[in-house]
Amino acid sequence: MKISPTFALAAVLMMAQPADAQAVRSEVTAPNGVKVTVYTDEFAERYEYTAPMVQVGDGFVLVGRTDRGGTDGNVRLIGSFVYSGDWRFYDGALFRGGAQAEFVSQGRDVGRCSGSRYSRGCTLTESFAILINSEQLSQHARNGTLDVQVRSGRTGESVVFSVPVSYFEAVQQVAEARP
Repeated sequence: MKISPTFALAAVLMMAQPADAQAVRSEVTAPNGVKVTVYTDEFAERYEYTAPMVQVGDGFVLVGRTDRGGTDGNVRLIGSFVYSGDWRFYDGALFRGGAQAEFVSQGRDVGRCSGSRYSRGCTLTESFAILINSEQLSQHARNGTLDVQVRSGRTGESVVFSVPVSYFEAVQQVAEARP
């Protein structure tokens, strides 16, 4: 069977084309000046938006939103704690003043473990999301920040994150500006 030169050239060009099926990272400055990181996966119709990280001790949160398949996601806090020692079992969140926030555990993980005369134990990670709607944001924000306490009912551990309201606004603005 003889292969035509046109067919051979077309086959080579198709094989040489890079696949366009991966997330592309970019940074967009929102109208309020906050830099938002955007991961775009057009093949999967998935768009992730995150504002800068807010760190407290061994934990962090990001304001984030994920849009999938033409459906807009909700802006929420996404966070983790990474530490050694005993599990803390974070299982709830409160707004300043004591109102309950919707806390969703995203899992616990055991990382690297070591044992020596200098240190013992494993690296533990607890991940979570806190769902926050616009009504809660306007009701509980004070002086330009939203304070959220992540807590453990088992151990009594608690950490307060103060997240700038401008981060929520920036993520929402950048997501809504997507064509």
